[in-house]
Amino acid sequence: MLKRTVRTIFAAALAALLILNAGVFAVGDGTGPAAYTNSMTLAKGFTYQNDISYTPAGRRVETFMLENAAGSPVYPIVLACDTIYGGMTITQIINYARAQGYHVVGSVNADFGYWDTRIPCGMVVEDGIYKSSPEGNNAIAFSEGGAFTSFMPEVNITLQNETAGESVSLTHYNKTRSDGGGLYLYSEYFSTVSTRTTTDGWFVRFKVLEGEMSVSGRMTLEVAELIDGQYNSLVIGKDNLILTAADASELQSEFEKFSVGDRVTLTTACTDEKLASAQWISGCGNILVSEGGVFHSEWWDSTITDVNPRTAIGIKADGTLVYYVMDGRTTASRGSTLSQLAQDMISMGCIYAVNMDGGGSSTMSLLLPGKSAGTVVNSPSDGTTRAVSSYILFVTDAVSGGNAEHLFIGEDGRFILCGSSAALSSLATDNTLKTVAAPADTVMKANLGTISGGVYTAGDNAGVDNISLSSLSTGASGTGSLHVISAADTLTVKNAQTGRAASSAILEKGETLSLAVTAQYMMRNVYMDKTAVKYAVEGDVGAITEDGVFTASGTAGAEGKITIDAAGLKAEVGVKLAFEFEDMEKHWAAEYVKTLYEAGVVNGMTATTYSPDTGMKRCDFVLMLYRAAGEPVYEASASFTDVPSDAYYARAVAWAEANGIAQGAGKGLFDPAGTLTREQGFTFLYRSLKLLGVTYSEGDESRLDIFADGAQVSDWARVPAATLVSLGIIQGTDGSILPSGTLTRAEMAKMFCVTLYRT
Repeated sequence: MLKRTVRTIFAAALAALLILNAGVFAVGDGTGPAAYTNSMTLAKGFTYQNDISYTPAGRRVETFMLENAAGSPVYPIVLACDTIYGGMTITQIINYARAQGYHVVGSVNADFGYWDTRIPCGMVVEDGIYKSSPEGNNAIAFSEGGAFTSFMPEVNITLQNETAGESVSLTHYNKTRSDGGGLYLYSEYFSTVSTRTTTDGWFVRFKVLEGEMSVSGRMTLEVAELIDGQYNSLVIGKDNLILTAADASELQSEFEKFSVGDRVTLTTACTDEKLASAQWISGCGNILVSEGGVFHSEWWDSTITDVNPRTAIGIKADGTLVYYVMDGRTTASRGSTLSQLAQDMISMGCIYAVNMDGGGSSTMSLLLPGKSAGTVVNSPSDGTTRAVSSYILFVTDAVSGGNAEHLFIGEDGRFILCGSSAALSSLATDNTLKTVAAPADTVMKANLGTISGGVYTAGDNAGVDNISLSSLSTGASGTGSLHVISAADTLTVKNAQTGRAASSAILEKGETLSLAVTAQYMMRNVYMDKTAVKYAVEGDVGAITEDGVFTASGTAGAEGKITIDAAGLKAEVGVKLAFEFEDMEKHWAAEYVKTLYEAGVVNGMTATTYSPDTGMKRCDFVLMLYRAAGEPVYEASASFTDVPSDAYYARAVAWAEANGIAQGAGKGLFDPAGTLTREQGFTFLYRSLKLLGVTYSEGDESRLDIFADGAQVSDWARVPAATLVSLGIIQGTDGSILPSGTLTRAEMAKMFCVTLYRT
């Protein structure tokens, strides 16, 4: 939202996706052909449309559009929040407008604003009241006679001192004062706090006797207070105007033209006379389209022409207004360049179009059927809605009759797989877009599929199924759409219990795994029957039900897979039956070993034994560290002469050597079969902490004093041992740390588990 700030965007995807509909408004000449279009008529002359298109490079672009026809009970207004200074989120501005008595049915962000203050960069007129100067920016105006754009208008303000016969002129109104910017005028609409000027300056306070600030008009004022250049800000107050300039501007003489009690006439005159008749005016960015063609692209702000999220407003020849929001900077939507945006607006039939604030500011909210409050329909690139300077709000003066007038399906726009079924809900709104109870006799009819008992069943052919709704008793009617597809483009398999992706599993005999399978098309979920998902098991590892519940059985160590076939796609879940280590059944380290085995960090000494109390070999310890670190790719060989290049631990030892973990046993040897002492194991693990993702501070050696044999820890192992003690990784045995004792495979398992999982 910062004026003239580079916005960067990321993108979206097309490969060979079915074009479901040509698009009601034919969006896409600039961003690519529409692959998905869904529209809803929310009120007479007020239509919402959501499109998904794909660039030639296959990047997804998602757009959101409103068409507001002349004669609709819904019309636009401009609000710059409660004061010019500060900004609001889209939800806050809607709540504010409602508190002012407006019935708001939607909103989009408007003008660019300054980051630190959220002051609009351009012009603001609210219901005829002039609240912010244009400052060389373009404008778009709304009135009962229609909307129009204005190229770089200026509003000249003259203060004529009728008493002294002196006058001053200025253009800066409710903008941040700069030291060299000349004269500035502030009204109560700027800030409830003060002028928010930060350097010393000159001030004249005027009391408003008659009139209101407008683009072209007159006011009668009286000088109420004069303040010299020793004040840096001034509370404005109701029915007051403040004239000021920074001390550094050397404009003291302009303030000497006024004395307390003088009568002053304030006159405003706009360089674009048409703006005088406009009730609502917003500043805007570049004019994109004029008289049906691209408007001087060489004049566009070069810092924002690249691919970005976008907001634009267009005007058609018949007076219909188009409000266009495009997501960007995500994998779900690329965004567009200004040139592409201009072409999109032309393709929609706009003869005039302007660029509004984009990037993370691009936001659209609508009062949708079934909702009591506005819903943000797009996905702002910040991940949340941003506080911005000003908004276009869609309001209606219609009085609610409480009766259903427009009918909708709650599942409008959803994807459904051929042959699958989905329950449909009917929704209703009154003449003000307020949700009311749907008539009991609402009837739904489909074209491609069938509807029985409120359940829709898709046919065998893909396409857009237009659902008609009607009520004989009330005369209410409406339409909805379901998008029938023959195949999805993504299949997701998750563990139903954990919600995590399920690509492989190590299970004990009798253990179950419940799978949740969903299909996506164009990054949206697809309705599909459970019977559309087919499961099969390969290998002697167990069986799976039609509902996706797998039960492990078979020989310990056996490997196989579950295959899933759904929506034209296939997926696999690898399955391995856990070894049943006979020597771990009642061992204190049983859970630690089980955790590491299932994580692929440790194996047994045989198919049925782990040998928990056997000493830990140096090569196996390093191998376990390597596995715990994720088995990073490392092609070089170790320098140790006793590590064969084809040894099962060779790559792990080479990785450990390269990372300073293993420094050998001397004389160029690693001694792979040697048994680790406890302090050697402590040192190896200590040197691996950062590679295992552990954040730590080195432990003070005094921590070893708690152990009866702490003084026996070798000098080279004292810091490693103290650090592991401080992290809770080692606790000692019966008050001793046993530094020269043998590190067992069970002790290793506990150390690793505490390190990796803090358990």
